[in-house]
Amino acid sequence: MWAFSPLQLALKKAGCLFFFKIMLMKNVDKLGVGLLYNAALPDYLAANIAHVDYVEIIPDMFWSDGGRNAHPRFVELPQWRRQLDWLAERVPLVAHNIGISLGTMDHFDKGYIHFIKEMNEHYQFKWHSDHLSFLKLPTSGPHDHNAGIAVPVPYDEDYLEMIGKKIDYITGQIPLPFLIENNVYFVEYPDQDYTETAFINKLVQASDRSGILLDIHNLYANSINQKIKSKAYIDELDMSRVLEMHIAGGNEMNGTYMDSHAGPCPDEVMELLDYAVSKAPNLGGITFEFHESYFHLLQFDGLNRQLEMARNTWNKYQIKSLDHELA
Repeated sequence: MWAFSPLQLALKKAGCLFFFKIMLMKNVDKLGVGLLYNAALPDYLAANIAHVDYVEIIPDMFWSDGGRNAHPRFVELPQWRRQLDWLAERVPLVAHNIGISLGTMDHFDKGYIHFIKEMNEHYQFKWHSDHLSFLKLPTSGPHDHNAGIAVPVPYDEDYLEMIGKKIDYITGQIPLPFLIENNVYFVEYPDQDYTETAFINKLVQASDRSGILLDIHNLYANSINQKIKSKAYIDELDMSRVLEMHIAGGNEMNGTYMDSHAGPCPDEVMELLDYAVSKAPNLGGITFEFHESYFHLLQFDGLNRQLEMARNTWNKYQIKSLDHELA
């Protein structure tokens, strides 16, 4: 739960929204460096749990969804649930949703939001997130069509209003920071009302409980495929609202660089991480992602190296921040 001091409550009641938002961001726990959970990690975590400061989970992995009309709708998978309970006893957890589909127009699965709400009541996530994209296409049946890829949204006024209303509902139901992740994309919509950074800034500035999950590898992929200038993008983003960063590896397929989470991070991703962390005063964590099918490229030692590199960057700016506060 968010814990508000008497000063914060007084500021909110007085209408000092700007200062209230700043103080709210500063309440986010500084977790450190973590891993996104996948099926290749149980043995690693059993032997190396001291190497991770937190674990990020995809809630959908631990329950089976029977569809909107099923009773009960969400049924736990016992083996996965035991692993989740084991983790929760040892490290903080954050949630990375894949089922909200923020960008799907005229469709909002409130049952899924209540599922996340119940999970949070049990596991006390530090924050949760989802992608600035749409994944689901609604049907008349119990199950939605799944696009199989996170499709970017148009950065238009009507989408800004629609997604903003969804975020208001989510943060009203679940008293956690809700983070919006920048997307990887392979084509651009023509004649949009906003740039991506302006769109994200307006979304998070409209809510005192929303923030940004800056996926560094997504940005790196877009810099290759769409010629995005990564540092300029970071400079345009409201970095005070960035509470988490993702790092990962990728690979090339038919001339296109893919956000495939294929093993170790490229050097360019780690360099970009350093630049981004230097500008994110309220950063709560850096999460390394990899797909379980690429575990053979990492193994235990490789995972530890990725975490160590991320922690070096984390520590570098935590120390600088402390020195600044003490000066």
